[in-house]
Amino acid sequence: MAIGLLSSVSGAGGKPNVLFIAVDDLNDWVGCLGGHPQAKTPHIDSLAKRGTLFEQAHCAAPLCNPSRTSVMMGLRPSTTGIYGNLNWFRDMPPYRDWVTLPQYFRAHGYVAWGGGKLYHQPHGKFSDPASWDYQYSTRMGTPHPPAALRYRHGLKKEFSNVILARLIDWAPIEQPLQQTADWKTAEGAARFLKEDHEKPFFLGCGIYLPHLPWYLPREYFEMHPLDAIQLPSHRPDDFEDIPEAGRRMAAKDGAIIRGSGKWKEAVQGCLAAGSFADACVGHVLRALEKSRYADNTIVVLWGDHGYDVGEKKFAKSALWEQNTRTPLIIYLPEALGGNREASSCRRPVSLLDLYPTLIDLCGLPPNGRVEGRTIAPLVRDPKREWPYPAVITHSPHWHGPNHAVRSESFHYIHYGRGGEELYDVSKDPNQWRNLAGDSKYWAIKKGLRKWLPETNAPHFRPN
Repeated sequence: MAIGLLSSVSGAGGKPNVLFIAVDDLNDWVGCLGGHPQAKTPHIDSLAKRGTLFEQAHCAAPLCNPSRTSVMMGLRPSTTGIYGNLNWFRDMPPYRDWVTLPQYFRAHGYVAWGGGKLYHQPHGKFSDPASWDYQYSTRMGTPHPPAALRYRHGLKKEFSNVILARLIDWAPIEQPLQQTADWKTAEGAARFLKEDHEKPFFLGCGIYLPHLPWYLPREYFEMHPLDAIQLPSHRPDDFEDIPEAGRRMAAKDGAIIRGSGKWKEAVQGCLAAGSFADACVGHVLRALEKSRYADNTIVVLWGDHGYDVGEKKFAKSALWEQNTRTPLIIYLPEALGGNREASSCRRPVSLLDLYPTLIDLCGLPPNGRVEGRTIAPLVRDPKREWPYPAVITHSPHWHGPNHAVRSESFHYIHYGRGGEELYDVSKDPNQWRNLAGDSKYWAIKKGLRKWLPETNAPHFRPN
C-alpha cells in the first residue's frame, strides 16, 4: 500500500525519515553490550558499529506498559501514575488528547506507520490507533507448540506469580522463521521501505521476542548448544545486605530456576530468542540499506527494559541493572551530520529522552510539554561531558514509590517505604556489595538523591 509518489529522497521539506525499532524485553545480552559472552546478534552489532551505542541506557520503568508509555508520551511514570500494565493513558482525563511521539511527527508533515508491539499491544486500544496513519501489522510473537510439548521443565506449579507461571517456558517450534508474526511484522516494515512515499516518514517496527515464552524455530536453539551454555554470575548471599523491599522485588522465582537443574535451558532459550529477534531486525535493516532512503533515515533501536535470567531473579520489575539496562542505538547517517567514526557512549541516558531527541535530530520545534532531554549532542559527540544521570521508577502499590538513579559510576536505589541500596558499578558491576550504609558514601548518596522525582503521582486504576 503506497502512500504516494516520491517527491524527493528526503520527502517534503527535506526532512529526515525515522526508522523506530523496538525489541521487547531485550536485555544487554547482545554482542555489542557483552551482557552474555555467547550472545549472537550480528545485525544489531553491525548497527552499533555504524551508529552511537549507548552503553548505559536505562528504561524509565522496568515493565512493558509504563516503559513504552513513557517513551511515547515523553513523561515519567511518576508524573502520569502509570506504573502497571493495566493502565492506559487515554483513559486518564489529563492525557486523553496527549500528543504522542508519532503524532508529533504527523503534526509536522510526516506520515506515521506502526506495526507489531510498539505500545503495550499490537492491536486494540493498547496499540493507540490514534498515533498512526496506518497499522500495517497487528500481531506479534511466534506460534506456540502443541500443548503436550509445553512446560516440559515441570516447574509451572512452583512459580509464585500466576502470570510468570504462564509465561516462563521455552521450546522449539517446527514453523519456519517466515511463518512467525514477528517476521511478518519485519516484512511489513521492509515492504514499506521498498515503496515510494511523498512525505517523510516515521516507521515503527515492534518485535515481541525475546519476551517470554521462548517458543522459537529449532534453528535458533541449535545456534546455542545446551552443553556449551555458560551460566550468568550469581552469588548465593546476594540479598543479605539489602532491605526488605528489595528482597520482595526479587521474589523466589530465580531460586526456583537456579535450583531446578533447568537454568542452562532457560539461558539457552533467552539467547535463542535474542538471535531470533536479531534476525527480524536484520531483515528490516537490509531493506533500508537497499532502499533510496538509506542516506536520509535515522535509525533508532531500543529495548523497553532489561530482563534478569537468574542473576538476582527471573523476571523484570526490579531496579537493579539486570532489569533497567537496555540496548539503545541511534544511527545518524553522515549525510545528516552523523559522525563518520561512530563510537560507544558511556554516559547514562534514559529512554525517556527519545521523544525530545528525535524531534531535535529531525529539526522539528521542541515540545515544551515533554520531560527528558535531548541526547542529540551525545549522538554527534559520544564523549562529550554529560552531568545527568538516568532515573528509573518502579512503584508496585504495596511498597512504592521506588526509584533508581544511575550515574556513570554509581547505581542508587531508594525504596519508598524505607531502605536504600548503593553500588559502585565501576568496581562492582554485579551489584553484590551494598554501600548504602557506609558513611564514606554519604556525599555520593546525597548527590544522587537530588535527582529523585519530586512528583510521585498516585497509581492510576482504570474503572
